[in-house]
Amino acid sequence: MNKKLVVVVGLLVLSVFAGQSALAGPADPLRGHEGEVAEIVGLIDGDEKEAALEKLDSLHAAVVETRAGLNGWVFEGSSGKSLTDPFVLPEGTYRVHFTTEGFGAVKVVLLEKDSWDLLFNLSPGEASEGASALYRSRGETTIVELSNISEPYKLVFEKLG
Repeated sequence: MNKKLVVVVGLLVLSVFAGQSALAGPADPLRGHEGEVAEIVGLIDGDEKEAALEKLDSLHAAVVETRAGLNGWVFEGSSGKSLTDPFVLPEGTYRVHFTTEGFGAVKVVLLEKDSWDLLFNLSPGEASEGASALYRSRGETTIVELSNISEPYKLVFEKLG
């Protein structure tokens, strides 16, 4: 086989694998939780309620973020002002989680109407552990405007009902 072809194919294969490992995927929040359900059951059976609740909280947060990621309802960025791509947020009630170390304002804008809701307008430290707001969607095309962002952030829509 031609040496140049072997080198090109080898580099292509390496770049594909490197690209896959560098990309964050919707299942990433669940990584590291493998086998945790059995551990939680063991803690409950052993009457270790507090430890079981702590593990359940961690698993719940990973499930929420994974579900939101699969639906396209997780937004991450660094700083500045940005707009998400338009998306349809199905009708229902959502808990919106916003995490950042810095400033951050988050506005949900409905494209079909001249209407918007300010969900967050936070100072540094107010969302270090995460801040949450309730949002009710009517199933309309939505865009999220992030402004005054001074540090990396994550925004997650969790459907409640």
